[in-house]
Amino acid sequence: MKSTLFGMVALGAALSVSAAETPYDLIRPVFPMVWDTSSVADGGTVLSFSQFVASKNDSLLGVPELGSKPADFKANGYISDSLDQAYIDALNLKVSNIRVNQAGYLLSDPEKLFYYATSGECADVSYSVVDLDGKELAKDGALSSTETSAKYKRIVKASSNAVIDRYTVDIGDSTKFICAGKLADMAGLPNDQRLRIKVGKEYSSTFIISDKVYSMLRDVSLKFFGAQRSGDSESWFHGPSHLKDTITGGWYDAGDYVKEGPTMTYAFMMLSAFATLHPERDEDHYAFNHNETNNTDGIPDILREARHGAEFFLRSYEYAKGDFEKMAVTVGNINNDHLLWDRPENMDSREDAKPRPLIYGIGPAFSGSIAAGLAFLSQSYAAYDKTFADSCLKVAEKLYAYGKANKDAGENCENEAYSCVQKPEDELAMAAIALHYATYEKTKKMDYMDDLTINKDVYDNSANFKYSAGFAGGWLGIPDGFKSNGWMADYQNNYSIALYAFYKLFLADSSASMKYGLSDSLRVDYLERITKRLVEHVVECAHGESKITLPYDEDAELALSYSTPWYQSIPALEADVNGYEAGALMALLIYAEVTGNAQVRQLAINKMNAFLGLNRWDISFVMGVGDKNEAHPHSRMANPEGWNGNSGLAPYRYSTPVGALLGGVLNETLSSDWRYYTGTETDLWYNVSFLAATVLLAADRPAVLPKDSTKIDSTKTDTTKTDSAKADSSKKDYIPSVSPAGASHLEIANHGNVLDVNYVLPTARNVRVSLVSIKGKTMKLYNPGQQGAGRHALQWNMEQVPAGAYIVKFSAGSIREYKVVRIGL
Repeated sequence: MKSTLFGMVALGAALSVSAAETPYDLIRPVFPMVWDTSSVADGGTVLSFSQFVASKNDSLLGVPELGSKPADFKANGYISDSLDQAYIDALNLKVSNIRVNQAGYLLSDPEKLFYYATSGECADVSYSVVDLDGKELAKDGALSSTETSAKYKRIVKASSNAVIDRYTVDIGDSTKFICAGKLADMAGLPNDQRLRIKVGKEYSSTFIISDKVYSMLRDVSLKFFGAQRSGDSESWFHGPSHLKDTITGGWYDAGDYVKEGPTMTYAFMMLSAFATLHPERDEDHYAFNHNETNNTDGIPDILREARHGAEFFLRSYEYAKGDFEKMAVTVGNINNDHLLWDRPENMDSREDAKPRPLIYGIGPAFSGSIAAGLAFLSQSYAAYDKTFADSCLKVAEKLYAYGKANKDAGENCENEAYSCVQKPEDELAMAAIALHYATYEKTKKMDYMDDLTINKDVYDNSANFKYSAGFAGGWLGIPDGFKSNGWMADYQNNYSIALYAFYKLFLADSSASMKYGLSDSLRVDYLERITKRLVEHVVECAHGESKITLPYDEDAELALSYSTPWYQSIPALEADVNGYEAGALMALLIYAEVTGNAQVRQLAINKMNAFLGLNRWDISFVMGVGDKNEAHPHSRMANPEGWNGNSGLAPYRYSTPVGALLGGVLNETLSSDWRYYTGTETDLWYNVSFLAATVLLAADRPAVLPKDSTKIDSTKTDTTKTDSAKADSSKKDYIPSVSPAGASHLEIANHGNVLDVNYVLPTARNVRVSLVSIKGKTMKLYNPGQQGAGRHALQWNMEQVPAGAYIVKFSAGSIREYKVVRIGL
């Protein structure tokens, strides 16, 4: 019963977002104008349940009756995150011939590309653009041939639980010609409202045209990290979880609940980096709980999420007492964690629940990533919590020194899920960049910059320095070349992002270089060198028959390859296709920004289109974005199909894991099956690469400052430090201690006519305090809404309260505490 209660409570929290306003309402899934099982050519919008083959062994769920539709169906209405998966399949298996980016298009996109699949001639087809209700806004649009053709196949295997199949669907289409349309050719289309494309009787999924479309997508993508949080962390998607872990907090890696060092360190570094590199594109749209969009916490959302990662690593550092060989960044074991399929908040209630195993010791790559993330936060978070920021810098410097001293060592992270064959120069380069940024203005020392570019004790590149793409020494001067191991960007290859951080912080303009100790002539020289390295990254790791020629030096050009019509860059893979494509997308956008190459930027935009619906299957791979989403993700917390607790139904229902980017495939067959983790699972590392790409495309906003940036509360406490009145931060080795996740420290002081209520919040939370009589009557109520991390106090005058026993009820996010007080007795 406990498991059921917890699961349903968490489900209720997740479902509430269906009715609430979000920062991304214009790109959320909506129903079609009609629920129609006709052919697409005749205006059909859903697949008939006659094509669903029900399992003979299933007596739990079955298939909806022919002709049925969702009880809450409303033309153009929002699709609930908890809609029966059979209805979701009926929607997304009706593959339209019109393929669009189901989020939308930037105003500045000179193409606004969509496709139409036909057996005839492209020149014989015209299209119109209509509003949400089908009213024509523009007509007589022309299509052109892409000189390509394609077909698709969709296979669905739905389950009622881990051993009982529910139904299967197997559909496909013959090869058709792919025609291209460019909405940019249509003058006068409205902005910031939902539109559709119409060909004959067929309508596309909805989309918008807006400068804010990728700002909205950023806000959706960030919710993935809120769902993946472990610990008592105000996840919008589930309750407190794995509180018995020796090191609480952090993020779950994928569809399971292991906290993996390779992906957590990468995700943390990337969140911290992009919050620092682009504060103008990091907005405060959420409280720490992403379901709360009204009473936000005054902290930019990516920056706040990065702090959650920092708290985990600081806990690990404290647990190891500063001994890096005892520091653990991987928690759990896939062999044990994969035995049970259930919600995360239910795991601690199992009879065999206990602290999960740790993998001890970190090497130079992990040290570099964590040091970089902490160093970035030491600057970006200082305006919100100076003590926390200072502690980040102290640990960052120690981690970097350890990683530098052990640069030839390996990583101790093998967990049968990720390879640790990882060169550390890119992570340590990122740390040197972040530490120079964090320390130079105060110290005026060039040690970290020298480690990055010229220190021959790090690497000596004297023999190759004559080639302008190389550096004399330092991390960037590794003789083998500062380049990736086969992919443009992933959790093991941080080369492009390190060069981008170097560019963004120090090289983008002469004032920045002078501010951080670099002459303008050196800035120009370094800029030429990193530009050539970026060319090498995007060229060496790309594949396909189409080419863009990129300048390399005075005597040479290099060809950037990609395949059409889907703008893929990577070779054949069986797993994590969208992950590696997301890394390529980020790397292309970085190159385009640094060089100003409009052709590469357009390639990246068209690649983004493919993630969001401009693909073979007419489906958006970002959950909760676009009208057509996958319905069978390999996700324990979201999808009960893998439930193996007993032979019945799981004690929780399906709920869309909003923000998750699913793995995808390269070939023509898209299989939807919770067992098919290579295509339907999601993962930290490729979601953070994708989030970074949304930031690179997002609209600029004014930099967000604290609600009162002139006042820093030096007494504020939280999960990463002790009471500053009791801790001596002037001591050289002082690192603030980390409280157990969820600690609140509620204290009541009864002075007779006055009642003092004092409490400490570990993180920003919605607070409610009430004084209730034994009979349940509320005598006093304090309901301030969102309050920041730290100490808080309120005082009640009790003169008018009758003598008796009362209960002080305190709630802060998921925390609940009660204390009995006696008044006048």
